[in-house]
Amino acid sequence: MEVGEAVRRAYAHDDQGLAILSDTGDSVYGRAPGDSTWILRELLACAERQPESDRTMLVPIVDPDGVEAACAAGVGTQVTLSLGGKIDSRFSQPVEVTARVLRISENHQADAGERGRVEIGRVVLLQAGPVHIVVMAQAGFTICLPVLYEHLGLEIDRARAVVKTASNFQYFEAWRRELIRCDTPGMTQSDLAAFDWTRIPRPMFPFDSDVTWQPTPASSQVPDPRVDSEKTNPPTGENSI
Repeated sequence: MEVGEAVRRAYAHDDQGLAILSDTGDSVYGRAPGDSTWILRELLACAERQPESDRTMLVPIVDPDGVEAACAAGVGTQVTLSLGGKIDSRFSQPVEVTARVLRISENHQADAGERGRVEIGRVVLLQAGPVHIVVMAQAGFTICLPVLYEHLGLEIDRARAVVKTASNFQYFEAWRRELIRCDTPGMTQSDLAAFDWTRIPRPMFPFDSDVTWQPTPASSQVPDPRVDSEKTNPPTGENSI
């Protein structure tokens, strides 16, 4: 779904549960940097028409410079920061955010289930109206876990939506009522034509419009001679069954 439409749908989500905004182009578990601003930018634009008391929107973003600036300003201060779009500056650009510094967390240890104990690292919680932004000094496994927000005093069941990377929705299953997959640009986006391919022969499907492709029916596939040989000449010797 187009990003603007997805965010408007999330703000209209009135069910007493959580809507997940899946950031398909910035999947940290797929090695994307976690600093995409596409969804954050739209959330902030729509937040201007929402009361501050509205149910929270939870957004993680990786920006070590933003963490440093917010920590220097201190809890309770209002800051204007340029967030995101620095690690991946091709698909995303920084967004200017004016927000209040709510909390600062230093190297909190969290239980990540099968992953054991993990360190969240240095993070800062910012509030801009209903949008609550967890700014991380570095990407980590907890970027997709509820504990990232809970250890900062946020309650997941009071949130309207959470921005997550492209998969691993099971960690929010207890609250999830809706899943909205956003068609965001980025390193893990679905639109393969958006990348610059320099080492593939051309033309090639699906990158070139004048090339078509049809799957080969199973009945007409060329048989594997190794499989046929094993059928007609079964193995012999002491290791055979």
